Amino acid sequence: MARAQHSETIHAPIAAVYQQWLDVEAFPQFVSAVRTVSVTAELYSHWTLSLAGFEREFDIEIVEQAPEERISWRSITGEPAHTASASFTEDADDRTTVTVILEWTPDGPAERSAAVLKADSRALRTAVRGFKRYVEAHGGPEGHSHVVVQPLDVDHTAD
Repeated sequence: MARAQHSETIHAPIAAVYQQWLDVEAFPQFVSAVRTVSVTAELYSHWTLSLAGFEREFDIEIVEQAPEERISWRSITGEPAHTASASFTEDADDRTTVTVILEWTPDGPAERSAAVLKADSRALRTAVRGFKRYVEAHGGPEGHSHVVVQPLDVDHTAD
């Protein structure tokens, strides 16, 4: 399993940053490796990527949501198999720090070499920086996605 992590501070309020992250259909506008994203059902989307000459398609499922704090997802079909999360922390003066962690399983010698050479870390850094530039230029989502934020079930029986 390979792992990459990157953080960026974005000059925008946490609500705008979080909502833009949920607007998955906008990702091709700011991440050059992402060719297409389509929401296929609530909490599910289909992605097509092109990285270093390799095209990959996969479906993801959102597995955890804490609005304006964290969102986690996992691939459920296709390659590469991966899990990931994005955490959001509000800083002073309407700034938000986004930290993305990606864990994936390299498939074949080329992907294993890419992982060893930290190409995944560079690609993640480029993607998060593209997201930062997009949010700072646009101020928030333009409403492309149909992903619905589901509140976390809270067990009040312990209270």
